[in-house]
Formats: sequence, structure tokens, C-alpha cells
Amino acid sequence: MYKKDLDNLLKSYIPKASFLYGECDFLIDYYGKKIKNLILKDNNIDVFSFYFDEYNKSAIIDIFSQQSLFASASLVYVKLDSTKIKKGKDGDFKEFINILKNNPQNYFIAEFYNNGSQNYSKDSKTISAYFNNNDFINARFFKPNIKEALEILQDSAKTYKININQTNLIYLYELQNHELGICVNELQKFVVFDREITKADIDTLCYGLFTNTIDELCDAILARRDYIKILIKLEEHGISDMDIINTMYGYFYRLFLFFSYIKTSGKYSSKDVLGYALPKNLEDKYVQFATRLKESQYLEIFKTLNNWRLFSITGKEKNYLPNLIKIQAIIK
Repeated sequence: MYKKDLDNLLKSYIPKASFLYGECDFLIDYYGKKIKNLILKDNNIDVFSFYFDEYNKSAIIDIFSQQSLFASASLVYVKLDSTKIKKGKDGDFKEFINILKNNPQNYFIAEFYNNGSQNYSKDSKTISAYFNNNDFINARFFKPNIKEALEILQDSAKTYKININQTNLIYLYELQNHELGICVNELQKFVVFDREITKADIDTLCYGLFTNTIDELCDAILARRDYIKILIKLEEHGISDMDIINTMYGYFYRLFLFFSYIKTSGKYSSKDVLGYALPKNLEDKYVQFATRLKESQYLEIFKTLNNWRLFSITGKEKNYLPNLIKIQAIIK
């Protein structure tokens, strides 16, 4: 299942075993903790945690096979990455599930992270097949869209009792280059405030991951201004090609959403286009730049970014200048 399906399930039911994996480490960890807290909320349960190198198959089997002496049940909470699944190890999970079927009072949460293994996708598919009903579920997570990220940030702010509006949460998210885990950590800086958090508070206490600088780069290219000074600033901070690619892709994708909406409806509203309201000055900027480009130009920009990404994945870093020149030529 996917995030939306899991959200619906957890409203009324807590699975006995959960296998969490995918492309977003933050969501794997977030939902692991969420399920754990739901299990512990109204139950007297012993928790046994095994993180990465602590993984011990025999110990886990012993816990599942025996009755807890001081609690009504046991929860085994495992964090593993793809380097810990050696040949044949994926079968461990099949054994765990079989034992759990005979000891249904116990719970199991397994978080499976990708640490660069080429077998991650294959191992995930094999293991997830053992978790295939409402009692034993698997959930695959992708990088959240802005609406999903905003919901998590709002939930986190509520948990920490932080008074911050949607506009400033979006600003924090953009400032941290859409790194949701960093944003949640940054929110904790504001727990001491007994008033509404402002943009000035964020600027004072939080340090961005250069998203604003990359947005400035995109603005300069679209406005046909010199962007070399911005590149030098990025270079001084040692930013990678992939950071630039990901942020530029998000920037031009938002422009394309505005372009498509305006083209089909003849009007615009960031609330309708993105699912949330942007500050008026930012909304006006997107509309101005979005309508400046043609559909064919968007296509060529995305092709350029995809090819650039491919080169970066193969280890060809510091390749941004020729690609930026290509994008500049497309826009002109």
C-alpha cells in the first residue's frame, strides 16, 4: 500500500506487523514511530529495539515465541538498511510472520532503508510479499508532494504546540530545500515561544539549504539577468549538481502547473494550482514567469534537467554551467 492507504487504515486499525520501505527515509521513520505510538497508547507492552548492526534473528524469534513476563505483549522494532540484507536474509521475515501468526498478541515494525544497494528494490519486493493483509501490511513511501509535506509539518507543529501559520510553514519548507526531516527538527527551536512564529523568527533561527539562492538563479535566468554571481555564491558553499537539479526541477514544475491551469481555465489561483495559498508576491512572480514560456520550452527544460541528472548520477559532477547555458538558450 501507499501513504494514503496507510493513513486511512491507521484511523481505525493497528496492524500486527508493518514493513515500511521506499524512497523517503523521513516518512519511513515517521510512520514507524507513529505506528509504535499507536500500539503503546493503550497497551502494556514490552518494546525490543534492534537498530542496524544490532539486528539479531535468534533474539527476535525468542521474543516472539515466548510469553512476556511483565506485559501483555511484546513489540519488536527493527531498523535495517539494504546492506544488512545478505543472501537469504530476506527469508528471516517470512519466519517472523509465521511465528507471529501463532502469537497474535505480539507486534512487529520493520523499517527498511536504502543505503545504496543495487538489490534494494528486489529485496523490498521480496520481503513486502510476506506482509500482504490487514494484519501484516507493507507500505512504500515516495518523496512527499508539498501538500503532503505541509500536512506533516502542521501535525508536527500541533504536537510541539507551536503557533505557526501555513504561509510560514511553506517558507520554512522552501528554505530547507524540501528536506522534511530538517524542517521538523527546525520546528523544535520554536517550542519556547508563546506567540505566533513569524518569518523573521525563521530567518533568525533557521539556516536554509540554499533553496532561495537557487530560486534566485532561476529568477535571473528567466529575467535574462546575469547569474554568475549567484553561481559563485553556490560554489562557495559547495552545493552539488543534484541539489541544483532537484530545486530547479521543482521550480519549473510549479511554473508548468501554473501555465497549464491558466491555459485551460483562463485564470489562476495558487490555492487551486498547488493546493495551498502562496504569498501574493510569490504567486504573481510564478504567474509572470509561467506565461512567459511555451509548452515546447517546458518540455526541453525538463529534458535538459533529466539528462543533467543522468550525468550527475554517473559521477560527472560540476557540470552545471553548460546545462544552465542550455536552459538559458531554451528560454530565450
